[in-house]
Amino acid sequence: MGGRDDGPHRTMSTQSQSLWNALPPYLGGKRRLCPTIFREIDRVLPREHWAGRTFLDGFLGGGSVSLYAKAQGFSVISTDIATRAIVIGEGLVANSTVRLSRAEIDRVLSIPESAAAVNARRYVPAVFPMNVGIVLDRLFHAAHGTPIRAKAALLRMLAIRVALLAHPMSQVRAGTAHRATTGEWESITPSCIKHYVEALRLDTPGRLWHLARKINGGVFAGRGEVHQGSVLDLLPSIAADTAYFDPPYSGAMSYEKEYRVIDEMLEGTARETSPFTARDGASMIDTLLERAQHIPIWLLSFGNAVASLEELEVMMARFGRHTKAIAIRYQHLPAIATEGKKESNREFLLIGVDPETSLPVRLEGVQREVAV
Repeated sequence: MGGRDDGPHRTMSTQSQSLWNALPPYLGGKRRLCPTIFREIDRVLPREHWAGRTFLDGFLGGGSVSLYAKAQGFSVISTDIATRAIVIGEGLVANSTVRLSRAEIDRVLSIPESAAAVNARRYVPAVFPMNVGIVLDRLFHAAHGTPIRAKAALLRMLAIRVALLAHPMSQVRAGTAHRATTGEWESITPSCIKHYVEALRLDTPGRLWHLARKINGGVFAGRGEVHQGSVLDLLPSIAADTAYFDPPYSGAMSYEKEYRVIDEMLEGTARETSPFTARDGASMIDTLLERAQHIPIWLLSFGNAVASLEELEVMMARFGRHTKAIAIRYQHLPAIATEGKKESNREFLLIGVDPETSLPVRLEGVQREVAV
């Protein structure tokens, strides 16, 4: 085992920073919203009743909500259909003891280039410089060769982290990366150059160990399990007290398009676009809630591109839930968003509670609120 174990004496703020540092910076992450999400749970199901309760994160994604719930004492069940999310669940949510060590990082770097299957190197030089392609393939090779599931997931997480860091705004795609390989630095946007310079250092022992230690910071005691598959298929068999749903937002950028290269490296093929992303994807929320009726407390995150707060609240109330709806201003990719988008974008958070539940809920905590 490697890395530091700070134990249970860490403050929540210190632990939260360790959690966020451990996670890859995927788009659509809910780090900023976690305090709000769990504040609302506390208003309905007081914090003193969380220990031993089961929290379902139906769309694991970047892992922030699942890991935060685990830190709060919930027993966590995480589901997702994409391997890029599942490796986070296996590496951090379902893992409480296994960490990467400095010796393992050194062994990864000693793997002969010829021994590692060509995977990331397929994308050289269009997406990655050769040194990054080689270190990614070494990490995938090491992950494939370990019988310890959590260890393999941590190695794949490290590979994802390296791939994201090699690109501006963590957008892993063909663009100007090849110009760094050919030395055409003057034709690269100045704000992008630092990322391509960083890429040249990502295969060094010190840099890799620094990233591995950050990932190790997300390993701590707790209860969690992860399941790969569509939450719509898995829901009927999952027993939980609280469920959080953060589906891809209708009409928004497709994660499958944004992370195509990462999906291809992890799964060998590109993923089909999620039906939730379609312009009529909001209609699938109804099916989602119908299959979750056995879970007493719901929380739903959604964007305002194609559905209104009132429409979503009515949809939830149809299932007999006492509801609360919150609209929160947010910025998606603020570096490239238009001023109009920055002004109009809202993140919706809806809470629905079954008034017939045997849980010690406070229904007065479910009151309409609109915050901007």
